Amino acid sequence: MAPPASTTGEGLRVRVVLADPHTLFRAGLRHLIEAVDGAEVIGESDTGKGLLEQVVKSRPDLVFCEVVLPDVSGFEVAQQIRRHYPKVAVMFLTASTDSANVRNALKAGAVGFLAKSSEAVEIELALRAVGKGQVYLSPSVSLRALEPRRSTRPESSAVLSRRQREVLRLIGRGKSTKEIAALMGVSPKTVETHRARLMQALGLHGTNALTHYAVRVGLHLTD
Repeated sequence: MAPPASTTGEGLRVRVVLADPHTLFRAGLRHLIEAVDGAEVIGESDTGKGLLEQVVKSRPDLVFCEVVLPDVSGFEVAQQIRRHYPKVAVMFLTASTDSANVRNALKAGAVGFLAKSSEAVEIELALRAVGKGQVYLSPSVSLRALEPRRSTRPESSAVLSRRQREVLRLIGRGKSTKEIAALMGVSPKTVETHRARLMQALGLHGTNALTHYAVRVGLHLTD
């Protein structure tokens, strides 16, 4: 999935639609989003059906969506958006932060998962991360939900070399090819070679798929 927001230097330009059943929560979220320079809320909905109508009508860059909606689950909505409007990114903002929901969100193609208990500053951090094409998880969510998966090494990772695992870890942290090359002291071409071999070894296609994989297994949290 392409990055939903346009960036120029440190600037940000992202058009957002909100989906949450609670009017007061949406009002507070709108205020936080529009306090970020370059971010604009262009629509709201209290249902999944209404959200889809908003997406069709205004084609936003990013959707903030609750997992629990009154008519259809946020996961189903995210899957429909991904299928029909792949340039529209979905980020979940919910109180339902158990590990299964985090994994289901990533499986549905979400670019982020925030807890409603998060600090307000995380809204800006999430917007800027997504603007750079990165996946954003609230620290509390990633540490709690993905910790059990870190204790068991994925079967497919056993075939990866140390350098490949390092490249995958940095991809999971949203680093670009040039940034990875500089951090590892190798050429960008070498990084691209590692990336291609990672996709072949893991049966994945594209940098976004590698990013999601690294986040799912918690590799981006290792040092």
